[in-house]
Amino acid sequence: MVQVVIVGAGIVGLTLGQALESQNIPFIILERDASADDRGQGWAITLHWALPLLRKMLPQELMDRIKRCRVSSQAAGDDAESFKLINLKDCSEIQNTPVEERWRVNRGKLRLALPEGVDDNIQWDQHVVNIEYHGDLVKVHCSDGGVHIADFAIGADGSGSAIRKFLCPEKHAVTPLPYRMLGVGTKLTKEQVAPLRSIDQLLFQGCEPGTGNFLYCSLLEPPTRETSSCTVQFNISWPKSPKQEEVFSDNASRLLALKARAQGFAPCLRNAIEGIPEETPVSEVRTCDPDWRRRSSDDRGEAGNFGMWDVYKLSEKLKRVNGGKDEIPNAIQKFEEEMMERAAVTILDSRRACEDAHNWPVDRSSPLVTERKMPQQYL
Repeated sequence: MVQVVIVGAGIVGLTLGQALESQNIPFIILERDASADDRGQGWAITLHWALPLLRKMLPQELMDRIKRCRVSSQAAGDDAESFKLINLKDCSEIQNTPVEERWRVNRGKLRLALPEGVDDNIQWDQHVVNIEYHGDLVKVHCSDGGVHIADFAIGADGSGSAIRKFLCPEKHAVTPLPYRMLGVGTKLTKEQVAPLRSIDQLLFQGCEPGTGNFLYCSLLEPPTRETSSCTVQFNISWPKSPKQEEVFSDNASRLLALKARAQGFAPCLRNAIEGIPEETPVSEVRTCDPDWRRRSSDDRGEAGNFGMWDVYKLSEKLKRVNGGKDEIPNAIQKFEEEMMERAAVTILDSRRACEDAHNWPVDRSSPLVTERKMPQQYL
């Protein structure tokens, strides 16, 4: 029986744990956070072409829980067929890219939903400090002195991956892209959000001619019977200046810069961003070139889908091992070779989408606007 150590209880690590649980493959998940809600989980994640894969590998009960994590079940049902790119100066449509099905899922809610049923397999507050190989086994050492032995370990611990540092000590760092990004989640009234949701009920992107400014706008929390306000995400990115870059010394300076970037936007967009309260936290998001395994600049909205794809392909390989149809070394080697081949294409698509998002006019053949679909050549 295969024994697996998963490092990282994020969305991908937890989904892999659930897939292994459904196959009765023993595993543990080591997570550096103290609990599932120990820190903010970002904004939301868009699942589209990976949904059929999730349905294949996860039980229906879990899929129902994931579905309940959508940011707006009504919007998801009524407006699940496109990704929209607009001109930020006048809100005119540049491209409307179709997609068969789309779930916009709250990341925080999803991370709280995924551990259900595998809670006993998760060890929180575990910081991996070393990995050793002993024959066909691997030893994972944690800072508290704990040692975990398995057939192999899987790093699902994000862009600052500890596992990647051990595997590639000289090449583990990600490469910053020449763009800056500020992001905020803010409360808006029904009246304020109405013109935004008239563009798209869930999310849209936009380019501003002549400035290089790019906007990502997404609904995070819809209005409810109890409250008339909703939460909306605004991310604005732009090319780095060849001159001395502005230093944002505090939250106030970040918010001021965010609002300044919106001055040329259409009134409905500019007014919504200008109305963000002064105390609202604003984050500067690091834009990085995708690493050797994972996309990270996500202007196509596919990062989570490729993560789920990797989970599906790995779980299928392990199913063959458990059934006596393959050996672990061969299965893992095949998985890594396939993943590297996929990454070589998707990383370039992601990088070009990021570049094209900040260069007007937008080429209709750009990965920024082409169809989001499962890459059939890798099935």
